[in-house]
Amino acid sequence: MVKCARRPKAIALFLFFISVSASFAAQPDVVVDDTQDSWHIGRGLFVLEDGSQALKIEDVSRAEFAHRFIRSSVDSPVYGFSHSVYWVRFSYLQKDRAAERRWLLAVMNAPLEHVDVYFQRPDGSFDVRRGGSRVPWARREVAHRFHAFHLPEANPEPVTVYIRVQTSTLMSLPLEILTGGELMRAAASHLVPWWIYAGVLASMVLFNTVLYVFLKDRAYLYYVLYVIFFGHFILLRFSGLGYEYFPDGGPWLVRIPQALAHLGGLFVVLFARSFLHTSRTVPRLDRLLLLLVAVCGIATPLAAFVPIRVSLVIGNTLALVSGLLLLVIPVVVWRRGFQPARFFLAGWSSLCMAVVLVPLSNLGWLPTSFVTRHLVMMGSAMEMILFALALANRINEAKRESEAARRQALEGEIHRLRNIELRQANEEILRKQEQLVQVEKIASMGQLAAGVAHEIKNPLNFVNNFSLSLMEMTEELLQEVRSLPTDKQAGLVMLASDCRQTARKIAEHGQRADGIVRSLLDHAAVRPGARSMADLNRLIEDHIGLVLRDTKGQRFGFHVSIERALEPGLPLVEVIPQELGRVLLNLLNNAVHAVGEQHKKGLNGYVPAVRVSTLRQDGRVEIRIQDNGTGIPAAVRERIFEPFFTTKRPGEGIGLGLSLSHGIITKRHAGTLEFDSTENDGTTFVITLPFNPPVRP
Repeated sequence: MVKCARRPKAIALFLFFISVSASFAAQPDVVVDDTQDSWHIGRGLFVLEDGSQALKIEDVSRAEFAHRFIRSSVDSPVYGFSHSVYWVRFSYLQKDRAAERRWLLAVMNAPLEHVDVYFQRPDGSFDVRRGGSRVPWARREVAHRFHAFHLPEANPEPVTVYIRVQTSTLMSLPLEILTGGELMRAAASHLVPWWIYAGVLASMVLFNTVLYVFLKDRAYLYYVLYVIFFGHFILLRFSGLGYEYFPDGGPWLVRIPQALAHLGGLFVVLFARSFLHTSRTVPRLDRLLLLLVAVCGIATPLAAFVPIRVSLVIGNTLALVSGLLLLVIPVVVWRRGFQPARFFLAGWSSLCMAVVLVPLSNLGWLPTSFVTRHLVMMGSAMEMILFALALANRINEAKRESEAARRQALEGEIHRLRNIELRQANEEILRKQEQLVQVEKIASMGQLAAGVAHEIKNPLNFVNNFSLSLMEMTEELLQEVRSLPTDKQAGLVMLASDCRQTARKIAEHGQRADGIVRSLLDHAAVRPGARSMADLNRLIEDHIGLVLRDTKGQRFGFHVSIERALEPGLPLVEVIPQELGRVLLNLLNNAVHAVGEQHKKGLNGYVPAVRVSTLRQDGRVEIRIQDNGTGIPAAVRERIFEPFFTTKRPGEGIGLGLSLSHGIITKRHAGTLEFDSTENDGTTFVITLPFNPPVRP
């Protein structure tokens, strides 16, 4: 009797599951046709959380598991940092039967570690595909940073798909069905804002590095290191760039961003301490900042060894503590009269606001848009720009303090002159004048910084412009895919070559910006060096050899002869050999460049030539470097030793060589550097050095 009572219930349950399965087969969640190139599946997904991590495809595909799948209510489901395995189910019906349109199923989240896709066949078996960041690039079905799989051949009946996802990173499931061309366009458009963000970071780093070199203020150094480490954390963690250029680096691409985040936290705290003078303004809170620095320093190496989730918990805890602390301290310091603290507070608040809004966007509480997809990037960029403004405001504060100190010094000096003898007053005035000259040099930093920013702006504009052109060429590539048959894709090769050429241009102008900074560093560096007695003729021969090796190596593209007229038996001269060698090499290279420009004109009978001579004169030695090149135009001869002034074409020089050489000869060796030039006839530079110069600092 018991068996008979149970049988109707079993039959009813069986019929219920049959009806559920039939409804799934009859009503697909996604219909793929030729009306568009991509289909978002988010709201058509059914998701099952497997906390035991033990369920297999044979389990979840059984009818009794159907009620455990819950329909997604958002376009891109997010489940946080979960230990569970997530099973996703949906069905699709492919109405587009065109052979030239190959459809892909793509999971648009590069860091996911395991993505296994099961396409159910009509006989109930499964076509299994393996993917995820742990799968090597060569073994992926589609070689792409996103996890993409080809849809099976078109079937007149709906196809049910199961996806198993497991990861130690953020569990986010943005699923789309799209064409190959649309995947390329989406991937390219995803990277454009991040390249612009990288350009902003590069400009901040270059500009503030130059300021640190000249001002020697540690706040600039801490800011630069913070931008480098935290900016790379944002790029690797949120943009997926790491998976684009290191496709097989899945395991360590999860750990490295966390270590970079800890380093970024360490240096932003050091920056706050230095910028806000917390050791003097808020000594009690400053101890908490020092403790935070120590904890971040310990957490950095631990990120390489502890489990990922433990590292994420440590990072989130440190972010919460430092976020609150760095919101309170600027308010206190600002209320105590330090005005630049308001820029720090505004910058840090923008980042904190972006971090708070990200979970709201992930949960679907905010509408999905370009802004919500790039909240962290935009908040970070705004924060770094406001921090840079804070540092600029700090320069103005320093200038005002120096002007006040100068006024006080002058007032004190006037009072003192009334009470001392005239001779002592004159000596004191001369000493104060030298001090004022140094103060004026510091004040002129603003003009120099503006020149640096102007020179850096053009290469960085190229970075941004060529990044945008990558997007345009991607669009052209998409048009080619749509318009050409499958077997006629030669145009795609040409467009790919254009993309590669554009990338080279980006690298070229990036190197130019790097060269500008290196030249500035050379110009600003203070290297006392060791003075020694040197044989000038031998020193000149050594550097002529360097230049001749370059011409033989075709660096200059032509052959040039260098004639020597070196006076034998010159006495040894006390010089700094490394610095004087730099001057000789710069003047020789300029001479070779000048005769090279004249050679390009194709004048009949023209032979490029450079002549170097030495001559002893009344306790001094004279070095002449003469060329028969293009000469210096009369209109610019008065500016030839100015910093950043050059007659060369863009990319060939930035105008610091002659300025640096003039300073070395006149200030470091108590000599002179003069020139005589005739346009289209040649130039002669004359260096005069005393045999026993006074020691200069």
